[in-house]
Amino acid sequence: MSDCVVSSGSRPLVSPAPVRFVHNDRFGAAEAIASDDFDALLRDRPDILASFSENGDLCWTVQTWCRLRDAGFGGIEIATEPAEGRINLAKAKTLTRAGPRLGMFQVSIQADYPRVLWAQFHIQQNADLLCDDSAFQYLWPQAGIIPRDPSRDRVERVAFLGNVSGNLAASADEWTRLFAKRGLEFVARDPDRWHDFSDIDIAIGIRSFGHARQSRKPANKMINAWIGRVPFIGGSDSAFAQAGTAGIDHLLATTRDEVLAQVDRLANESDFYSSIVEAGSQKALEFTPERLVEQWTALLEGPVAARYRQWAAHPVRENNRLRALGVAQSGVELAKSVGRKVLRRGYEA
Repeated sequence: MSDCVVSSGSRPLVSPAPVRFVHNDRFGAAEAIASDDFDALLRDRPDILASFSENGDLCWTVQTWCRLRDAGFGGIEIATEPAEGRINLAKAKTLTRAGPRLGMFQVSIQADYPRVLWAQFHIQQNADLLCDDSAFQYLWPQAGIIPRDPSRDRVERVAFLGNVSGNLAASADEWTRLFAKRGLEFVARDPDRWHDFSDIDIAIGIRSFGHARQSRKPANKMINAWIGRVPFIGGSDSAFAQAGTAGIDHLLATTRDEVLAQVDRLANESDFYSSIVEAGSQKALEFTPERLVEQWTALLEGPVAARYRQWAAHPVRENNRLRALGVAQSGVELAKSVGRKVLRRGYEA
């Protein structure tokens, strides 16, 4: 694969400069970029499907380029480095590592990471973080989702489909003991089965008990459950409230007892179970690849293009801004580094 690949579709984006997605060349990136059909590749290669499940850089950059390409958009670039004269989009973590570059327009896909102060524009996955120089965009749902087997007629298995570390309140062992009291099995699946809802009856996505908004997090665990036709019990994440309605298309729990109460209701009231599933299935229609391609197109041709025109029209002002915010970002990173060292010393002492 050459350093830069350009999609060859017949529908160019209406943009003042070519759009370039900058990725980290993780496992599966080259195969996805070279493929003729992204979904077909993931069906044929479960190892690549698992890689896209785990890696946020692949999901935000490579998958977006592939989806736009498969929708017929041409002239969109993908490379491992940004370039001048381009609208460069990269994960915030990637930008932080590389640092600011004069003469380059860079869009930060913030995802779960801290804000990159000097970036010219920001894409947010949670509306809590929106401000004047940013726009909201949903992350792609899990690819290749297998819905719940319609022959299942009882609640027997509860699952968490995602990275347990930092994303699941309590431990998997504690959840196992908690649900065992109800005669239920709990499973926390490996990445190669995060797409498989076929043999589960309830999905949970509780990062913490209480009322923390989790303002950097997306709504994807709920959206994936909607597509998988499984009722979802989530925590107080603001993203869940932004995308859905608690009590209608998903359920809310802020304590262990509330989780058990919601599980009991789903297990004992089949009509209620069905109503949650059907409401979620209707909401899932808003998150098809076709709908998200439309969102991405509107984002790139709208606020991102407008910010690029503003940036290009005022090079001196924008370079001064970049220098000043680059220094500020360095100060923030230095303070974090010192803080980590102090905390580590205190812990070791």
